[in-house]
Amino acid sequence: MNSRFNCKMSYKTISTLLASLMLVFFLSACMRGNKSVQFYRLNAGVAMIDAVKMDESANHAVVGLGPIRIPDYLNRPQMVVAISDNQYQLSEEHRWAERLDQNISLALAKFLPSQLGSNRIVRYPWAQRQIVDYQVSIDIIEFNIDALGRSRLTAQWLIKRKDQPDISRRFDYQVSASTTDYDVMVSAQSACLTKLGQDIAVTLRQIMKVDVGN
Repeated sequence: MNSRFNCKMSYKTISTLLASLMLVFFLSACMRGNKSVQFYRLNAGVAMIDAVKMDESANHAVVGLGPIRIPDYLNRPQMVVAISDNQYQLSEEHRWAERLDQNISLALAKFLPSQLGSNRIVRYPWAQRQIVDYQVSIDIIEFNIDALGRSRLTAQWLIKRKDQPDISRRFDYQVSASTTDYDVMVSAQSACLTKLGQDIAVTLRQIMKVDVGN
């Protein structure tokens, strides 16, 4: 009799424990689901850089920006932080507000006019009938926060112009950031992007001056 009673009590206890575990799991899932998500956008610091005046003839040149290609490991909404040379951490609570390649394209498109003295910037893909004098394509190789809390941007970029040799450059730049403060991370990545835009603009200005002189 006691054995049967203990057996029933054991089943009841097990059922109660299972129900409690399921409740804890459900509440934990709800708490995770209610955690707020922060969204971020990159920008190129136009206010940090003095505007440039170009020759009037160069102002008529149309610059096509793109395509901008990024690695698959960055091609996601979550922000990426390296925790070792071969391991990355994706944050579900800290995300990009738009596709990263589109964010980079838009930030540079806002930045370059002040550096070229012209608003004639078109973003890829442009209309087939659009005539582009200079096309700037960018391959992002590395663009994330490393394990030491540094923001690093490595890219290969190319300028194409009609009936002229292509001009190719490699860009590698890093600034101190953080491994925990995402506002600082985004500011540091924006600083890297600003520097890339500067380098592209300097080369474009040099080319435009030569072309105008010819």
